[in-house]
Amino acid sequence: MTTERPTPETPGARARITALDALRGVALILMGLVHVAAFVRANLQAETYGGQAAVLQSWPYWLSALVTTVAAPVFWTLSGVSVALLEASRRRAGETEADITRFLVIRAGLLLALDLTIADWAWTGGGPYTHILLSLAISLAVLSLARRLPPAVLGASLVLIMLGYQLALPWTAANLSQTPDPILALLLGYRTQPWPALEFSLLGWGPLMGLGYLLGRFIDRPVFRRPLTWLAAGAALLVVAFGLRALGGFGDLVPFSPEQGWVHFLVMSKTPPSLTYFAFKLGLAALVLAALVARPGLIEGGPGRWLVLCGQASLFFFVMHIVVYNLVSQLVLALNLPGPGIIRVYLAWVLGLAVLLPVTAWYRGVRRAHPRSLLRYL
Repeated sequence: MTTERPTPETPGARARITALDALRGVALILMGLVHVAAFVRANLQAETYGGQAAVLQSWPYWLSALVTTVAAPVFWTLSGVSVALLEASRRRAGETEADITRFLVIRAGLLLALDLTIADWAWTGGGPYTHILLSLAISLAVLSLARRLPPAVLGASLVLIMLGYQLALPWTAANLSQTPDPILALLLGYRTQPWPALEFSLLGWGPLMGLGYLLGRFIDRPVFRRPLTWLAAGAALLVVAFGLRALGGFGDLVPFSPEQGWVHFLVMSKTPPSLTYFAFKLGLAALVLAALVARPGLIEGGPGRWLVLCGQASLFFFVMHIVVYNLVSQLVLALNLPGPGIIRVYLAWVLGLAVLLPVTAWYRGVRRAHPRSLLRYL
């Protein structure tokens, strides 16, 4: 999803939206790190799946994994923010609500098509491709209609869905983990086989997109131009995450035990997603956003401009990173380098970025040069 810029732009609005683009770029680059680890057969894990305790390797592995797990919650939330910004931009351009809905549904269809073709074919990681774009596409199609609800009704509905999902997890997770039923996996649980592997349940992850949409509806307000706003939001979310984790978690199927070691306090349930996991990862993301808003020079022409580039062409970068890392990982594995696997992970990651960044810059230029082409949906 790409952030569409409101017009006319004020300096404050431009800086705020550029910071959001940069945050999405951070998420995408970190997502590339965890995916390339799968390609070179290294295990980066700092989250739990299906109520099974995590098996952590040495600190370079789990610390790298802990950082990368910020990616998915940020991607889902900012996808919703993008819908709100797109909606506002197209309303100002005189488009009807039906026009906007049609645009979002077409974009959802293209997401689905890319996920089931290029992304699926190019994936050769150590596990199945888990079809995040498929879940995002369906959530986007639902949001294209749900956005017509009054904000208070939509917000209350999203909170109820999220809390209801979390409350039901202790009773449903055992039956829905690795469920053979694709509908149940898509809505509530997950499965890694048979095809398609479904890790991002709509009721578990979908509310993040909706809440991001509501945030995007109000993000033009002056309060969101202040780094302290995001700093306070990040701190509050971390307090919630750590408080729930200390109390035994909320939707977290693997409670913390001191015998596990202190780092396991930070290892939370990604699949199915727990409220502790969301609060922790989005809390960290809010702190990063605070820094980006406070230092706009770093991302507007500074060294962080590459983050903005990735965020502004996020769908292209996502699909291409699977293709590029497929090829790069084959080269790195063929070299048969000595030493720990984490070295191969970072080598392949950097080599892939050296290809991805200029290719993404080229694509962004082509899309800007042809604003009425099919590329406007991507």
